[in-house]
Amino acid sequence: MFTFSEISPLDMLALLAENEHLKQKLKTETENFNQKLAQQVLVNENLRRQNSLLSESIEEKKHCAKTYSEMTVDALKENKDTGTFKYYTGFCYDQFLSIFTFLVPNPAECPIQFPRTITSAMKLTLKNQLLMTLIKLRLNFQFKHLGNLFGISSQDAGAIFRQWINYMYFRFGSVSIWPDSETIISHMPPKYKEDFPTAMVILDGTELKLEKPSSLRSQSQVYSDYKSCTTLKGLVGIDPRGSFIFISTLFSGSISDKEISMQGGLYNVLQQLLDAGRLKAGDGVMVDKGFLIKEEIENLGLKLFIPPFAPGVGQMSPAEVSLTKKFAKHRVHVERAISRAKKFKIVDNRIEISLFPSINQIWFCCCFLTGFMPFLIND
Repeated sequence: MFTFSEISPLDMLALLAENEHLKQKLKTETENFNQKLAQQVLVNENLRRQNSLLSESIEEKKHCAKTYSEMTVDALKENKDTGTFKYYTGFCYDQFLSIFTFLVPNPAECPIQFPRTITSAMKLTLKNQLLMTLIKLRLNFQFKHLGNLFGISSQDAGAIFRQWINYMYFRFGSVSIWPDSETIISHMPPKYKEDFPTAMVILDGTELKLEKPSSLRSQSQVYSDYKSCTTLKGLVGIDPRGSFIFISTLFSGSISDKEISMQGGLYNVLQQLLDAGRLKAGDGVMVDKGFLIKEEIENLGLKLFIPPFAPGVGQMSPAEVSLTKKFAKHRVHVERAISRAKKFKIVDNRIEISLFPSINQIWFCCCFLTGFMPFLIND
């Protein structure tokens, strides 16, 4: 055995140096081990998350598989509750069948070209695809909910809806919905014919509430002072029986009635109808007081029916009061027609920004679809 006195200073320095080297090596190896451990923890966490997502996906597919057989045209048709089909779509089965027959004259051929990425489209028959589209229009279910109901992914549900709404807009838009004067007159309700026998159309504007855009400039453009919120505005016209015969595109909520009459294509449509002989010189257009378009209408050779304005001083005469009541009695039907179109909750609720690219197609289809319903005015 040796004592410290037997160790030379050089040996002592060598031992100290080796000890320091061992300490640094141990520290480096510890740090490397901790890094590898942390990396493994991250890998394990990612695997756990992927496993969780996979499990959720499997459960969702199982749920979809269970509900798929429940939400079909045949299942709704056979439901003992006869109001079930109308609840989901707004139509009874016979009306639904009429819509489908119009849209798909040959069921053996799919009229819509789906992108290959929409793999779920082949799982649904054309009738069930239309059913899903009408449910979205009527009840405005989220696409995830629709996907669960029909056994497809939410992405495919959204894609199928957009394809169908574009196709419906194309098919419906190819129909001339403005009848000629003789047809309108022959179907006029007696009281309307007595009061305004030459008024072929009742016009009015309506606004659809819109989610607030993120851009301040866009917010100011679509802000409506009348509704005190962001909206889109459209011009519509009905015949004396309450059916839509004019549906404009939608504009920012700040547009005036006079501007929308010009920008909405009303005058072009009236001129085309006159040129085709479907309107005659002297036929009338009924509007509310906000439509200051008398000059434009009369320049076309037509007559503007507008309620009398109250004088600046004094009161309206008894004749003017009586005439105002007549206008109100018949103009209320255009509001009823708009209310019927807004029974489709997709346009009655605040419209999501995600639906904005298709909103003109959606609004037109909602209005057009009311034409498959009974006449608004039966007398």
